[in-house]
Amino acid sequence: MLSIEVMAMRRLVLLILALVSQASLADWLAWDYDLQSCPPGWEVDPEWEFSSEGMNMSAWVGTPYTCEWGDVFTASLLLPFGCDSIVLHIESDLSLSSSGNGYAGAEIHCRIDEGDWQTLFDEGIYYQSTDPIHLHVPTYPCGLLDFNIVAYAGKGNDMYPGWGSINWLLHDLTLTFYGDNVQLQQVTWGSIKTGE
Repeated sequence: MLSIEVMAMRRLVLLILALVSQASLADWLAWDYDLQSCPPGWEVDPEWEFSSEGMNMSAWVGTPYTCEWGDVFTASLLLPFGCDSIVLHIESDLSLSSSGNGYAGAEIHCRIDEGDWQTLFDEGIYYQSTDPIHLHVPTYPCGLLDFNIVAYAGKGNDMYPGWGSINWLLHDLTLTFYGDNVQLQQVTWGSIKTGE
């Protein structure tokens, strides 16, 4: 059985750790995923595949009235106090093309507290780039932040020949909170550490 002094010392250590976890930080790297596997708490449609290279969706659609569509919904993060800038950075290899009435697109959206989605990135029809996607996310004083990543390709009708094609490989994703005095509540600390 533990003595009263030892129990008091343990409580003091836990209290100090809780206070340190809420200390001010210059910035905070909330996520750093290599996307070789599904991050904790994310919901990913089966059109997306994970490999040693990252997370990929590849589709070619030439059949009329057909669309291949893949959604990714991230886990939610509680925004930290004192955050004045949020950056989502994705190492990406994206190729979109189409012909006739075919189409393709790649999009990234964000929302706060399950509100309306706001578009951060939107490319369609013809696009090819291996440049990173570097997005400044709108900041809010509080709330739960989550993201939706969408990839699709399709063909509209059978009157005109055509096709749509997408190949989108996401190698690495980081999300960083910036601010002179970013303060994390204890619940935020736990959420960010687990990605949930």
